[in-house]
Amino acid sequence: MLSNALRLLLAGFTMGWGPCLTYTAPLLLPYIGGTKTNWKGGLKVGLVFSIGRLLALAILGGLATVAFSFINQFFPPQKSGWLYLVSASFMITIGILIILGKGFKIDIGKSILDKGTTSMFLFGFLMGIAPCVPYVAILTYIACIAENAVLSGILYAAVFAAGTAIAPIVLGTLMGIIPRKLFKPAKWLRAFQVICGVVLILFGFQLTYYVLILII
Repeated sequence: MLSNALRLLLAGFTMGWGPCLTYTAPLLLPYIGGTKTNWKGGLKVGLVFSIGRLLALAILGGLATVAFSFINQFFPPQKSGWLYLVSASFMITIGILIILGKGFKIDIGKSILDKGTTSMFLFGFLMGIAPCVPYVAILTYIACIAENAVLSGILYAAVFAAGTAIAPIVLGTLMGIIPRKLFKPAKWLRAFQVICGVVLILFGFQLTYYVLILII
């Protein structure tokens, strides 16, 4: 369990700087830059946003585990690994699409940002409840490895969310003291995009290996 948690934490840290950041940053960072005058204000916003998203992803992790457990009652992996293989294929496919530069945008109304720092919790929660596709792939992976334990699914999802929280917290803190142009280089975003795609592909192959061990 510890090794799975560590992998998910590292995956969250890596993916937190990847393609999904491009859909939160254009709303979150300009809000911080326009309303906060120091690093403490940016740090607060980043933390509140990340806590809201962590809560949402933890809930989804538990729900995904429950759904997967219910399905496995009819299709246990020892008898049929098709569900796990479908999940693994989904992760690998998403990873490849990310590497190719395909976007997965979830639109959240900008009006939420006009209601003060406390609204960042709601913004983060909504971004967690409607995550970008790479995060959905990770939640699918979590449901597979949680072994029908809802608490494990919740904890795994929370650990992953904690990893993704690093990027908004760091960028939010720096937003008050470093020009926004620092966060716009296309090469950096492209590099993180490729890294995130590779991470998802590796997780998909790991899940495939896990299924083959169960079946063979």
